[in-house]
Amino acid sequence: MLAEVFRCTDTVVSMLYNRQERIVYDKLAKSVQDMMRKNFGEKYLKQIKCVFPQAYLYAWQKVLGKYGQKKDDHELTILPNLDYKNSILKEEGGPTESKVRGKMGPQMMIERRNIFHNSLLQIVRDQHKEFLKHMDLHVDDSKITRWHKDFDVESCREIDTVDLPEKPNSGVKLTTAQEVLEKASDIFNLNPKLGESLMEAAKKLQKEKEEKEAAKAAEKAKSSVTSSPAPAPAKEPVVPKALKGINPKLLEKIRAKEAQKAVLEMTRDEGQIKKIKQFRRLPNVARMTRAVFVSEKKASLMLEFVLKKLVQSYPGNVEKTILEEDLRVLNSETKGWLRIQRVRTADYVQVNAAGDINAICQSLEQTLKSMENSSS
Repeated sequence: MLAEVFRCTDTVVSMLYNRQERIVYDKLAKSVQDMMRKNFGEKYLKQIKCVFPQAYLYAWQKVLGKYGQKKDDHELTILPNLDYKNSILKEEGGPTESKVRGKMGPQMMIERRNIFHNSLLQIVRDQHKEFLKHMDLHVDDSKITRWHKDFDVESCREIDTVDLPEKPNSGVKLTTAQEVLEKASDIFNLNPKLGESLMEAAKKLQKEKEEKEAAKAAEKAKSSVTSSPAPAPAKEPVVPKALKGINPKLLEKIRAKEAQKAVLEMTRDEGQIKKIKQFRRLPNVARMTRAVFVSEKKASLMLEFVLKKLVQSYPGNVEKTILEEDLRVLNSETKGWLRIQRVRTADYVQVNAAGDINAICQSLEQTLKSMENSSS
């Protein structure tokens, strides 16, 4: 959601900046709302500043009237920081590049979007790291290729906010009646009687407030003495219903095995994940291929014909190229039970009808199991 907000904000800012228009918050908010069809508030700007602080420059400037005259009131203006690379490099202590000038082009916008996306991803990674720490799993960040199966990305904590510059001459916040009276000294000088009566009222309110706070403190102290809380019992690990009554040592072994499995799943690369998914399909593909040969009553069939039959009978949607890869893996893994041979310009498939399909599938499942339990 926030990535989409940044994309819309950056698009609007680039259009206004390239047209050399003054980018004020009200104009920006309305344009972004029209683009997103959702409300846009200062909170989004604060979150954007937290994720990508070098993206924009924020400043309060005097409101310009109809003919360019400056008024006493101020408005928040936003400018794109075209020199965001150097700002990042300075913070990281790296060498700076030549200063960028001109307009915001498509390449710059894509680059800024990628920086924002990577920053968001890093925030989620930090939360994932905290989750693993809570689960007592210690994994090197550089080896993690996917999230833990129990980590819900959609329920991550909300992005923090960073305050925007304060509005000048906005006045100091007045928290007590005494401060209000001190600020209104000019009024008191004009009307001394009004000042005296307000001073008396302020003192009375302050006294009542102090009495209430003292009464609350005394009541709290009394309750803490009379009812001393018992020490909280040590929090025991939550045991699922299905595992209740099992020996604690056996439970520890199960948890250790689950933790090891979770670490393996998180640290597999894309090639390993693809291979495991393929081997999960292979027993079913082998049975279906044998069924094709049984129904056709032939010793060999063209590869294209076998693939057509497999696509038609395979549960769900699957591409023909994927099934062809599966058949070629069966060619190398089944020790001659299935063979693919090239005859002139076409590939043919042969299946050993005397082979035990159950033994073939069992062998494939054992290979899959060893792959799932292996980190390499």
